[in-house]
Amino acid sequence: MKKVFWVTLFLFAASFLACTHTGGVSRPTAYSFTIDLPEGWRKIENNRYLFVTKENSFEQYIMVQNRPISRPFRSTKKKIRKGMLPEEAAQVIIDDLVSDQNLVNLRILKNTPANVKGNKGFKILFVHGDSQGRTFKTLYYGFIKADTFFNLRFSASNQALFQKDIQAFNFMLDSFQVVKAIKS
Repeated sequence: MKKVFWVTLFLFAASFLACTHTGGVSRPTAYSFTIDLPEGWRKIENNRYLFVTKENSFEQYIMVQNRPISRPFRSTKKKIRKGMLPEEAAQVIIDDLVSDQNLVNLRILKNTPANVKGNKGFKILFVHGDSQGRTFKTLYYGFIKADTFFNLRFSASNQALFQKDIQAFNFMLDSFQVVKAIKS
């Protein structure tokens, strides 16, 4: 009887984990998120953000992150602050992108307001090259909620891949939900 219980429990847990396609990140911020992963995409483990790719992370990827607004950015001294307007936050991100030595020939194509599941934010579309001569197109959404900066981005190494996989990103964007983080 005990063996049947453990086998049943194991099968239930395995089937639950196999069916779930959500990824969540809980960090030292007030809010976290849940999100559904698109069919055929795989999660690459990282403790700072959710990173998924379909074929190869050098070809296309989707990254979702919640970060404390107090965490500095890598390439700019500008900071995101609580209560900052979306357009001000977008300028911090653009400054970080422009200052990033790894982004060759960066061009900002669009910088517009955006609503992400009821949160006022911004949307930046940009292209850049890398040291290997590849050109990437990236769609970047961001918004601030309390002490947390959320960003969701999709990047592809060429226009054909961008067009082919933008629906997967939109699927993730549509499934994105902010949740109150549980402090341990």
